[in-house]
Amino acid sequence: MNVIAVLAEAIAELMREDHQRVLLGEDVSTGGMLGLSRVCADDPELAARLVATPLVPATAMAHAGGLALAGLRPIVLVPGVLQVFEGLAGLREVAAMAWRTAGERTAPVLIVAPCGPGFGLGGDAGEGLEAVLSRVPGLRVVCVGRPHDAEPMLRAAAAFDVSEDPIVLLVPRTILTAEIDGPSRAELTRELHVAHRVRVGAAATVFAWGEAVGLALEAVAETGCDATVVDVASLQPLDRATLVEAARDTGKIVVAHAGPRHHGIAAELAALFADDAIDWLDAPIVRVSGEDPPLSAADELRALPTVERIARALERVTTW
Repeated sequence: MNVIAVLAEAIAELMREDHQRVLLGEDVSTGGMLGLSRVCADDPELAARLVATPLVPATAMAHAGGLALAGLRPIVLVPGVLQVFEGLAGLREVAAMAWRTAGERTAPVLIVAPCGPGFGLGGDAGEGLEAVLSRVPGLRVVCVGRPHDAEPMLRAAAAFDVSEDPIVLLVPRTILTAEIDGPSRAELTRELHVAHRVRVGAAATVFAWGEAVGLALEAVAETGCDATVVDVASLQPLDRATLVEAARDTGKIVVAHAGPRHHGIAAELAALFADDAIDWLDAPIVRVSGEDPPLSAADELRALPTVERIARALERVTTW
C-alpha cells in the first residue's frame, strides 16, 4: 500500500471521528486527482460533508476560513503547493484571524498539499514555495520527511492540539508514492512542531526536511560517516531550541533540502546557527540544494539534492 492510500484511509477516519470536519477541494466528491478523498467519496455517510470548490484557490481558502469560523473543522485537499500559493490572498485572511481578534476567533483549517518533484509536473517542484508560505503571519507550515511519518503527522495536524492557527501540511510527491505497511492509526510520538533526530552521531549534523531526509540518511550510510540527521519537520514555527542544540553537539553542519538555494529556509537556519551556535562551530555551514529554477517537467528531479552532493558536503565539514 502506498502513502496515498494510507492517507485516504486516515482522512476518512478523521471525518468519522469528528462530525465537525468537512473536506474541501476541486474534485473531492469524485475521489480527488490523487485519490486522497476516494474513501470518503465511497462512503455515503461521509459524502455529504465533501464540498467541491471552484477552480479558484483563493475562493477555496476563504470558504474554508468561513466554515472554520462557523465552528467546523475544514480539511482542504489541493493538487499541489502551487495552488496554495495561488490562493495566498484568501489564505492570508484566514491566517490573520486569530491575531486580528486577539485570539477571540480562530480558524482551524488544515491544508494538505503535495510538493516537490515526482509526477512529471515540473512547475513548483523547483521553486521552494514553502519559504514563501512560512512568511505568512499566523500560518503554520510542516513537511513530512519520511513515508511512515505521513499518517501520524496528518492526525496531529488535524487535532490542532498546540494551536488553532491554520496549518499547511506539505507531503513530497516522492513520499506519496512510496510503499509502506497499511494504515496503523499511529499517533505522533512528538509534538507536531518539534524537530527530531532520526539518526544520532558525533561527527557532523545534517539538517533536512521533506524528501531530503531520506537522501541525507542514504548519504550517511554510503559514506559511513557517524552523523546526526535531524528532520526539521516544522518550517514555521522553527523548533529553534532543538535545532541549535543539535548544531552545538557536533559543530559541523550540513543543511540539505529540495528546491533552490537562494532566499530559503536553509538560509534562515544558517543565520540561526550563526547567531546562537557560532562558538561551537568548527567548520563552515554547507548548504546542499536542488538546482535553481526554472526546470522543465522532464528535469524536475534536478530539484532534489543528490546523495553524492550531500556525501561531499559531509566530507568537507568533517575534514575541515
